[in-house]
Amino acid sequence: MNSFRLRLALLVGATTAALLLGAGYVAWKLTNQFNLDRLDRELVNLARGNLERVSDASHWTRLDGALAFVSGRDRSPAYVLWVKNYAREEYRSKGWPAGIAPDKLPVPELYAGGVRIPNPPPAPRNTGLSATNPGLPIRETRFDTRGADGHTWRVAVTGNPYTTLVLAANLDELNLDLQRLSRRFLLLLPVVLLVVGLGAWWFASRALRPVAALTRAAEGITAHGLSQRIAAPARDHEFDRLVTVFNAMLDRLEQSFHQARRFSADASHELKTPLALLQLELEQAMQRAGSGSAEQQTYSSLLDEIHRLKAILEKLLLLSLADSGRLALERTPTDLSGMLANLVEDSMALAPQVQVESDIAAGVMVPADAVLLEQALQNLTGNAVKYNRAEGRIRITVTRDEGRARIVVGNTGPGIPAVDRARLFERFYRGDPARTRDRVAGVGLGLSLSREIFRAHGGDLVLGRSDAEWTEFVATVPLVG
Repeated sequence: MNSFRLRLALLVGATTAALLLGAGYVAWKLTNQFNLDRLDRELVNLARGNLERVSDASHWTRLDGALAFVSGRDRSPAYVLWVKNYAREEYRSKGWPAGIAPDKLPVPELYAGGVRIPNPPPAPRNTGLSATNPGLPIRETRFDTRGADGHTWRVAVTGNPYTTLVLAANLDELNLDLQRLSRRFLLLLPVVLLVVGLGAWWFASRALRPVAALTRAAEGITAHGLSQRIAAPARDHEFDRLVTVFNAMLDRLEQSFHQARRFSADASHELKTPLALLQLELEQAMQRAGSGSAEQQTYSSLLDEIHRLKAILEKLLLLSLADSGRLALERTPTDLSGMLANLVEDSMALAPQVQVESDIAAGVMVPADAVLLEQALQNLTGNAVKYNRAEGRIRITVTRDEGRARIVVGNTGPGIPAVDRARLFERFYRGDPARTRDRVAGVGLGLSLSREIFRAHGGDLVLGRSDAEWTEFVATVPLVG
């Protein structure tokens, strides 16, 4: 998951989901409590209206019938009651749940005017007190939620000095409403999250437009275009600092690059003359020395080093010209097939112990600077000889491929380690410790120079394959149109 926009959208979606689930749970709890509080108030009001006077059994029968009528004949009772009066007579609704024993429920204390009455007055000798008598004190109501007979009931226990009243309200319908609400919420949640995720993706895309613009501008900056600068977004002041720092970095990079390029070119030019003079002096000294003498051998070794230094300087000069875009090519129609045929013969002469194979298409013509192209191909064939094993094999092929000449130079020998392949074309890089000066001459400039030459011709040079048995490089050059 490397996309910032995707991570942002997922983060916003996950945060929104957590918030919605939390808010939904809190809303569910509050709704449930609100319904219970409303139901409790209804039970309290219903009890108070029927406990202010002493009532006989017929009153409770009529109340039970009224509650059953409210509930409806085709439905489970919404309200049921149980009553025990001063004469210890009980009345119980037909629909009273068998799993709830009302006489086992704790009866709350009796208060009158906010004062607890420890001993209620004696029971009346007859029922049906006149309406002119003052209202009786009502016990505090105690609530409980219980499950019985497959239903959930809200139970309220109250009474007056002479009567204990237990009212129970069926909570199934309230619970069903809450379940419907929960299901609808959960069904809508994915839709909301999808909309939020898409919105977060859209906002992230809009917010990242300046970054995308900076990226496109940075991609257009190359070694040949370090003078380019990025303009700060007109409406996004938050990116001003980033653009300023980036442009300042480009200033330093451009200055350092020009200094390094000038140093490479100037050093190559300045060192040519003293090396030429040193070579002349050594050649004259070697002629004056006795044939086969120790001095002559020393001078010969020094001349070999001078030739190495001159080759390195020549490569550095060509690379500095390629870096600055001033690598001049004298393009002429060049017989690539004949050039490679000569290099095959040279490879046979340099390494007679190595089997050299070739499959060169005839008449392959390319518009090229023959000197530079031959130098690049010599580097490839020379490496195939140098990094081969004893009695190994070299194979050189040339084919036409969609308007380009495809050159493949392969050889047996130790493969290039995977850790070295990314830096294979870097200058002076020699990843394999076995490829030292004592074993193979070179300083790590050949492949880099060869690639620059092929690219200057409109082609390229890449590593095609490298394993324990075979390594090959693939170069391309446009054909003569």
